[in-house]
Amino acid sequence: MSLSDLKQRILDEIPLTDVVSGYVHVSRKGTASVALCPFHGDKTPSMHVNNDKKIFKCFACGEGGNAIDFVMKYKKIEFVEALKEIANHHGLNFEDYIERKQKSPKLVMAEKVLQKSSELYKRLARTNKFPMYMEFIKKRGLSTEVADTYSLGYAPKHNALIEYLSSIPKEDDRKFALEIAEEIGLIKRDLNNNESYYDTFRDRITFPIWDQFGTVIGYTSRAVYDYQKAKYMNSKESFVFNKRNILYGLHLAKQSIREKDFVLLVEGNMDQIAMFNKGLKNTVAIQGVALGDYSLKVLQALTKNFILALDSDTAGFNASKRVNEQCLKVGIIPKYLNFEPHKDPDDYLTNEGIVAMQKLIDESRPFIDTLADQVIPKVIPNLIDRQFAILDECFHIVAPLGNSLQATERLAVWAKRIGLQSDSAQIIKRYEDFLSNDNSQKFRAPEPPSEELMHEVEMMEEDFESQFTNSLEHFEQVTEVKISAIEEKLLQELVQHPECVTRQKALELLDFVGTNEVKSYILRLREIIYEIDENEYVSILHSLLKKEHYSNSLVSVIEGALSRYRKIPINDVTADKILLDLEHRLKINQLNQKRQIILERKDLCQTNEEMNALMLEVIEVDKELLKLKSHKPKLKV
Repeated sequence: MSLSDLKQRILDEIPLTDVVSGYVHVSRKGTASVALCPFHGDKTPSMHVNNDKKIFKCFACGEGGNAIDFVMKYKKIEFVEALKEIANHHGLNFEDYIERKQKSPKLVMAEKVLQKSSELYKRLARTNKFPMYMEFIKKRGLSTEVADTYSLGYAPKHNALIEYLSSIPKEDDRKFALEIAEEIGLIKRDLNNNESYYDTFRDRITFPIWDQFGTVIGYTSRAVYDYQKAKYMNSKESFVFNKRNILYGLHLAKQSIREKDFVLLVEGNMDQIAMFNKGLKNTVAIQGVALGDYSLKVLQALTKNFILALDSDTAGFNASKRVNEQCLKVGIIPKYLNFEPHKDPDDYLTNEGIVAMQKLIDESRPFIDTLADQVIPKVIPNLIDRQFAILDECFHIVAPLGNSLQATERLAVWAKRIGLQSDSAQIIKRYEDFLSNDNSQKFRAPEPPSEELMHEVEMMEEDFESQFTNSLEHFEQVTEVKISAIEEKLLQELVQHPECVTRQKALELLDFVGTNEVKSYILRLREIIYEIDENEYVSILHSLLKKEHYSNSLVSVIEGALSRYRKIPINDVTADKILLDLEHRLKINQLNQKRQIILERKDLCQTNEEMNALMLEVIEVDKELLKLKSHKPKLKV
């Protein structure tokens, strides 16, 4: 039997009045069955329920459909969930109608290992033997109920998971469990002893990550000591864990999102937990630098109303721009919460409280209006050309909406605000010309790293040899790789200041690196930095150069940097300054390379028009270079 069979049985065998009366009162009016329509503010029964025709229809608001449609609309749930609800309420066994696909043995074992590890970490946390865990719970103001709801746990320094998996009685099962645990990143092989394993998460608070159905698929973990290199460590990408497809807390938030008809998007797990803990249960956290397309579709099925509640720093604001642009393209106009002077929702709740947060939510405005406020100055310039330049910047803001009314009506209002006297038709015509010329692509919201690079970044904790097999084979054959001066400087700074390696900005810099080997090494460095002690840092990096195949050029740069390495830690501000300076220099280098590539096309030009077009490209690059060189970036504190 299939879900199609269940659908037909519901429609054929269960009277529609029986289904509808489970949610609203249905009464007889002559020969008809009527009810107050739940889909608008009905005062007198306007909804007719017809068992013979198997449809309901409201003659006031126009809503109508069959029994399944009614439950989907009333409960704001998806088709399959509506089938399950009706089946459960009317004596049908939903499980009998599910055509289950046979799971692979790997997936079955992965789910078992993840579930058992979650139970293990949770049980260890409840032993009261780990004061750092209890201090964390107390400091965050988390109740026992919330800790249990999220299955918060503790991974101790000793290899608790290895001990558990090694205790599996059957040898084949034990071997398979260890293999899968290594593949999904819960355990790792010792770099100095290939036969030995150790737990990936040690001395860390563990936060299980679930899919939308509540199955554990991975972890976020938080350091408890200052000396630990990474404050947060996530599970690596694997066949069971794909960060871009994850919305943390969705399985807990789904019902509330449907009931309140809006979703709050936050940036981190603790922000989601803090919001949930304060009663804002329609909150989910995105994972990584953007909202995945799959995640967007899942949320779209629950609500069309999004509120961006990401961090207030520059990275958080840029992430809001990216998510906003994704939403605009599918017709959703997100609202925005500004937590300044506080850094994130958790910090805001701690300092201002839930009443202030609710007020912030109630008064939230569309994010595109916030962006317009940044573009349109308080003192409007008198020059017409400058006013039109401001209008063009506004075009970029609404461009993802195309020529929809949501875009054109705003532009008409903004044009008046800027001081332009043109009528709406002229403004819209200028905007349509802008769209047709594809200018909207030139000033997009800050992009996340390219898809190819994102794949590398998200796979960075996988086994290096499997990730870069093709690159390594190439390096075995070609011992010399051209590394630019700025790439050498980047490698030197990261090796000499490992505190920089673990920061998000280090990953963003890879977008400006042209040499694949340099990218690969930085990703590898970021991977191992999480699992080695400071005292063995130099020896491990030397060992890495010998064991893994790198070009002579890269080996020379790394060995030189290691010879100058000193165990003198730098603070976060200094690390950010180093990375900001590197970003500035990498951007200049990238533009110089772009200019050179354009000039190399001169010999291919056959007409004056082609030569003029090429020189215009050079001039545009020169303008960008001049702007970069004349504005030294400053760290925002």
